[in-house]
Amino acid sequence: MPSNAGMSQGFNRASTTYKNGIITPDAALNNFKGGLVTDVNKIRELLGAPATITPEQGTVPSSFAGVVSNFKMPQVWKTSIGLDYQVPVSFPLTVSTEFTYTKKIHDVLINDYNIKDNSTWETLKGTGDNRHIYPADYQYYKKMNACVLTNTSEGYGWTYNLTVNAEPIKNLNLMAAYTHTVMKEMTGMPGNNAYSTWANMYTVEGPNFLKLSNSRYVIPDRIIASANYTYGKDHFSLFYQGYSPSGYSFFYDGDINGDGNKYDMMYIPKDENDIHFTKAEDAKLFWDFVNQDSYLKNHKGEYAEPYSARAPFVHRFDFRWAHDFDVKVGNTTHKLVLSMDIMNVGNLFNSKWGVEKNMIGCNNGKILKVDKVKDGVPYFSMFKDKATGLAPTSTWDFNRNYNQCWKMQIGVKYIFN
Repeated sequence: MPSNAGMSQGFNRASTTYKNGIITPDAALNNFKGGLVTDVNKIRELLGAPATITPEQGTVPSSFAGVVSNFKMPQVWKTSIGLDYQVPVSFPLTVSTEFTYTKKIHDVLINDYNIKDNSTWETLKGTGDNRHIYPADYQYYKKMNACVLTNTSEGYGWTYNLTVNAEPIKNLNLMAAYTHTVMKEMTGMPGNNAYSTWANMYTVEGPNFLKLSNSRYVIPDRIIASANYTYGKDHFSLFYQGYSPSGYSFFYDGDINGDGNKYDMMYIPKDENDIHFTKAEDAKLFWDFVNQDSYLKNHKGEYAEPYSARAPFVHRFDFRWAHDFDVKVGNTTHKLVLSMDIMNVGNLFNSKWGVEKNMIGCNNGKILKVDKVKDGVPYFSMFKDKATGLAPTSTWDFNRNYNQCWKMQIGVKYIFN
């Protein structure tokens, strides 16, 4: 509990414990019998907590959160331009295109105000990885985090869409669309409190020294298409979507720069002399993996960028059939619709069709473990599966999850006139 005596705090609680089948309530909880207590001072009295705390009695908080005095709510500038064109052919054919540009005016950012500037720090040596090494005194005050919500104007993106609609014959409607999206941001705010949001960032230099990177929430390329056909009282629909489901990050298993966080982005060595292994046999395992992965192979000599290793395209089809029945009740004719929907219908015929892939087989991108940093030079070992003792040979594995399976539902709809 805070007091007027400087930056100090105390802590009182009453809890019930459970161990070996025995429930043990705190004696202070008996003071709360008889009804709900909402008065803060009364709660303090019932807990037996003091009314004031001196700095000597209190403790320094391990972390605290704040907001800058001139903080501004998120604001973006968005510009769009679109065009619709009716193609002069014998049947309805429309082409639509739209371009949207977005610029961040005021975006949200969290910094730890207890971390010093890194301009004078030492850097890694012996490879092309020259990120800064955090010294022992990188904080102004030991073992404390001061996460402050602030603003940044960095960040931009754009989206392009092309859509075609056509009815080449009566009762057959076709649609196809392609959307390409680019979005660069400083942070996607990946956490549920100030510290976790700050700490859970994939970075090269640490969460206080972010650079623009791909957004974690964007699907860069998506294709959708549909075909709807009515034949008498039967209605047939087929919907397709193709997309790369997720962006992944190649980062180290360990803390290479000493900042206390374990989301350090991997430096992709340009050749065999650009990386040091603790065991020589890991070198071949590593390079075999790199050369089979399109992202790593094409970005040698660079830092891996967050969320930029895109999962392979997945192709999904959904099918729907519906039939109209006329139901006459007295002098009134009602309509009964019987329908069948099969989601991810391709998976019905082949267990590999329509199934997304992820990086679970290669430790979710953590293929290198940081063994040590000696005299500024990092040494690594290749990740190996604990059960088999083998290193991964491929990046992507099927996402074996219930929501990847085909599903069928049957429905009946009664329409009253």
